[in-house]
Amino acid sequence: MGRRLAGRGKWIALTGALVVAGGAVGMWTLVRPDASAATTTTVTATATVGTIRQSVSATGTLAPAQRSDLSFQVSGTVTTVSVSVGDKVAKGATLATVDDTELQAAVDSAQAGVDAAEDQVDSASGSSSAQVASADAQLAAAKSTLSRAKESLAEATLTSPIAGTVAAVDIAAGDTVGSTGGTGGTGTSTGTPTAQVVVISTNAWVVDASVGASDLASVKKGLQVEITPDGSNQKVFGTVRSVGVMASTGSSGSATFPVTIAVTGTPTGLYAGGTVTAAIVVKQVDDVLTVPSAAISSEGDATYVTVTKDGQQTRTKVVVGAVYGARTEITSGLTEGAQVVVRQLQLPQGGAGATERQRGTQGEFPGGGQFPGGGQAPGGQAPGAGQ
Repeated sequence: MGRRLAGRGKWIALTGALVVAGGAVGMWTLVRPDASAATTTTVTATATVGTIRQSVSATGTLAPAQRSDLSFQVSGTVTTVSVSVGDKVAKGATLATVDDTELQAAVDSAQAGVDAAEDQVDSASGSSSAQVASADAQLAAAKSTLSRAKESLAEATLTSPIAGTVAAVDIAAGDTVGSTGGTGGTGTSTGTPTAQVVVISTNAWVVDASVGASDLASVKKGLQVEITPDGSNQKVFGTVRSVGVMASTGSSGSATFPVTIAVTGTPTGLYAGGTVTAAIVVKQVDDVLTVPSAAISSEGDATYVTVTKDGQQTRTKVVVGAVYGARTEITSGLTEGAQVVVRQLQLPQGGAGATERQRGTQGEFPGGGQFPGGGQAPGGQAPGAGQ
């Protein structure tokens, strides 16, 4: 990954190949036991055309896009708990029930009240308008009582409003529950203090992240994000859903601002509460010809690279553009695919008695091999060069 530019982000070269003769590009120290005759080894790299991205790095926590904290809204004794943590449930699935004997009796009583009120209305027909109005009012009240009784009976069954996975169960058969969601019994709590059952979606995720004040202006809604879960090589993608404007202050005393990232697609292997690293792409430049910055030399106002072809080296004047981490843009004087000299190493003849010791980093990317693939990640807005 490229070095941070002016404290504002990271430049990442996404395409191209780095060809290394004798090892990866880096800083090298030659250790010789004597002054024997030396041979020259040339380290070269390829001028490549690709996409360059500048990103703001943020850490965050995975959360389900949907979460339902569920509790009984009626009092009673729990008769069944149909799910355990980790179970997958469909929308409308029964999770638990309470004893509904009294609730069913209340419905029967309310129904009897409605029947009686209807009889009163029939009897009042032909009577005074006041008697008819009174009978109608009694019927309306009886129907309202019946409706509430039926609602309470339905609430004796706890159902899931979403399709997802059971994340917590805090009730057990035999527990007494109150209408405010409290429990008394042996249920084991693994979720929030009040929820008796928690169901989360596992096919849609968000990342709750934060950025510093210096990066806030460049982070916009709709920007693409590359997300790497902690301890995983898997990359998932997302877009910035919202950027908060109210700061919070951590233990270090520095202000950070909340950023919510919506994960695109339906990736697997994600877990609620997991830590991720997010690279928010704030600028993108396409079709850029670059070479390693170490391949460039200057003389006065002129800039040069040394091109090697068929064993011959030619010093070539070039015009440089922007610097992207460990690589520099070439705007003229060089073509894609050209082999440029990065540095030359003096080695003892036959290599006997000498070692190469690498220090520092291996240029822009570890391993000196193929750069990561370019192009746009699924979903989100790819910022243009003009941003």
